[in-house]
Amino acid sequence: MPMTLAYWDIRGLAQPIRLLLEYTGEEYEDKYYVCGEAPNYDKTCWTDVKSKLGLDFPNLPYLLDGDRKITQSNAIMRYIARKHNMCGETEGEKVRVDIIENQSMDFRNGFVRLCYTNFDEMKPDYLKMLPNTLKQFSDFLGDRKWFAGDKITFVDFIMYELLDQHRLFDSKCLDDCKNLTDFLNRFELGQHIRLLLEYTGDKYEEKQYVCGEAPDYDKSQWTDVKFKLGMDFPNLPYLVDGNRKIPQSNAIMRYIARKHNMCGETEDEKIRVDVLENQAMDLRLAFIKLTYLNIDQKPDYLKNLQCTLKQFSDFLGGRKWFVGDKITFVDFVMYELLDEHRALEPKCLENFKNLNDLMKRFEALERIAAYMKSPRFMKCPINNRMAQWGK
Repeated sequence: MPMTLAYWDIRGLAQPIRLLLEYTGEEYEDKYYVCGEAPNYDKTCWTDVKSKLGLDFPNLPYLLDGDRKITQSNAIMRYIARKHNMCGETEGEKVRVDIIENQSMDFRNGFVRLCYTNFDEMKPDYLKMLPNTLKQFSDFLGDRKWFAGDKITFVDFIMYELLDQHRLFDSKCLDDCKNLTDFLNRFELGQHIRLLLEYTGDKYEEKQYVCGEAPDYDKSQWTDVKFKLGMDFPNLPYLVDGNRKIPQSNAIMRYIARKHNMCGETEDEKIRVDVLENQAMDLRLAFIKLTYLNIDQKPDYLKNLQCTLKQFSDFLGGRKWFVGDKITFVDFVMYELLDEHRALEPKCLENFKNLNDLMKRFEALERIAAYMKSPRFMKCPINNRMAQWGK
């Protein structure tokens, strides 16, 4: 019988628990409580039942596992972690786990106080103090792979979520903490190709190349080996499948898609795939030019973006997917492009209901939804370190 994890319909305190459950492979179901709209934010969906659930200390989140009913997020994390030996092994590791467990709660409480009370008034001081706070975590991590040492523990899931929330709050807050950025990259995997592989169920392993810091952004990790890999046109990304070595993202997408009959079936469908594959590349190139070279041109880009998005919206029309009733690989390309643009401007799709519906439909696909909940899903960074935005 699967566990039940109950919380509000937000990330909040439950997200590290969800990530840990996904990582350990535990079966569980989410139970969401939804508060009402402003100004009262009615919580009766929870308050009417909280005392009837048999919880010693009724609170959210709570976890039900057979006869066990557990409240307090860290108690839940430790319960799951003990099952999988993820609380530290040596006394030194256990001490480090205990310290980060509690230090991260101090960090989170400060962030929650900012976000839920006097945000505009408190934000400048919070941002002023944040680099010092992050430096403490950076110094504590040092050159370790994970916060306790070489093996991942439950506190890494707590810290990942906290650092990810702060990246959303201030995208540059980790620029001076390379080891924290490396920690996040290590925790995540790398998007449209990953999404397609996850959807099709193909087993794969990631190999990531990391460029150096500013101002040189050293790429020798890649350039030193690129001509030794036996590829006709050495480039990133590349896919190795048995004896096949394939560069070029669209070639990789088509290779995977052909295995699963996802390139369109009729001639008309194949034409729509071809058109969108190339039109999407035009949009991506413009996006790359903006975010790597000319971010100061963002106002003009956003002004023209509405016309561009209308063309995609008109092309989609009333179809379920861009080609028709069946999903094809170009839907994965377009999802990632539109999601990147939502990150650039969260309101950019507001005038295009069918594009919004497409995004929701894609995110609701069973394997995609599971992947997006997992610690393997990479939400950030969008671009590499030398970009002006999205790094």
